Amino acid sequence: MKPTQIFALLTVFILSASVMLMAFPSSVFANPSVPDFSVAYVDHSYTVPVTHWTTTDPYTGQQITHSSGGEHVDNRTIDVTIRNQPFTPYIDSSNSTVYLYYNIRSKGHFENWNGDSDFGSHSQTGIQATSSAYTVVSFSIQYWSVPQGGQIDFQVKAIEGYTIYNSQACGTQYQNTVGESGWSNTRTVTIGNPTQASPTSQPFWTPNPTITPTYPTSTPWPQNPTATPTQPNILTGILSGSDWEQTALIVMAVIIACFVIVVVALLRRVTTQKSAP
Repeated sequence: MKPTQIFALLTVFILSASVMLMAFPSSVFANPSVPDFSVAYVDHSYTVPVTHWTTTDPYTGQQITHSSGGEHVDNRTIDVTIRNQPFTPYIDSSNSTVYLYYNIRSKGHFENWNGDSDFGSHSQTGIQATSSAYTVVSFSIQYWSVPQGGQIDFQVKAIEGYTIYNSQACGTQYQNTVGESGWSNTRTVTIGNPTQASPTSQPFWTPNPTITPTYPTSTPWPQNPTATPTQPNILTGILSGSDWEQTALIVMAVIIACFVIVVVALLRRVTTQKSAP
């Protein structure tokens, strides 16, 4: 093979590799999978126990008996149970810890979504995935005005990102997204006879008790998990699916380096053959 042909082949290879990397930007490699989840209408209602106590009238010395409790708390909710996908929190190039979050949106079954940015009539966003197999989020629907037999649609989106705190705006939190999935398929729940479950005070968020409960109409960012994040490596990226870009770049760099070594060896061989008597 002539030197000019070798150089031409090397040029074509490098250009092809560059096009491949440009065709697969970071958002493709960083995107989490579309979440798998289920929805159920659940009755977590409970009765507050009756308690009694006595006080002494400071003027007469008479013992006065007081009591409280005994009322029934109606706590029927829609529970969204999300199957957590494999993910390991990691520190990105900006020294920010990247976690897995979920956004949930809902609408009446006979309404339409107005694009990806439409969160419907009720939503919860920035819900950090728990360390267990599932993340469970509950919606209190007492004030949704949904009649018996009414149907509600839910969709879930997974997001990789981190929180930015603005100290100049009273600690306002902003979400910086590294990658995100598309919205999941729609799951529909019918308001009828709820499934009986263990009594739970409202609002609540299970099964991670270390995270601050989220209210149905707010969009808080939960606390960070107790696990210490680590800088990802190639093996971590492959296993968690969170750092495919780094893996692809390293693999491509190794291939290019090997190709260059082969080309240099061929050039030396050609040069040696030409200089031989």
